[in-house]
Amino acid sequence: MKLRQATFICMFVYMFALVISAAQAQSYCEVRKSEMMELGVWENPQAQLKDLSRLEIEGECLEGRLAVRARAFTSCSPRDCKWGWADGQRSFSGALTFRFGGFFKSKRVEVRPMGERIQAYVRTENHDPTISDITRSYLLVRE
Repeated sequence: MKLRQATFICMFVYMFALVISAAQAQSYCEVRKSEMMELGVWENPQAQLKDLSRLEIEGECLEGRLAVRARAFTSCSPRDCKWGWADGQRSFSGALTFRFGGFFKSKRVEVRPMGERIQAYVRTENHDPTISDITRSYLLVRE
């Protein structure tokens, strides 16, 4: 066997291994996505004015990696206010955490599944040191 043929065979085997590993990563990602209890649309049926009223959590497999994002809503009048989208990450405690930035304050939402409900802890972190941070807890149900 010539060096040229050996090089071609090695390249073919390497490319085949890459394709197989990418397919396995995508498959593993889809399994992880199907097992995530937090994904879906959640609502707070008892939301008062300025309370967390709705949370939409999406997951998408990108290049074999599960990317999670959320969009939060606050109860406003005449319709709910949107916070926009924020990327999520799993903390060491197992909670899914999202950080929504703002000019005067930012909000960190920590989500924990509880069967058919989720517990959402919203921590408002003010950028002004004279205003104290506030943490509120909400129970949301699947819409």
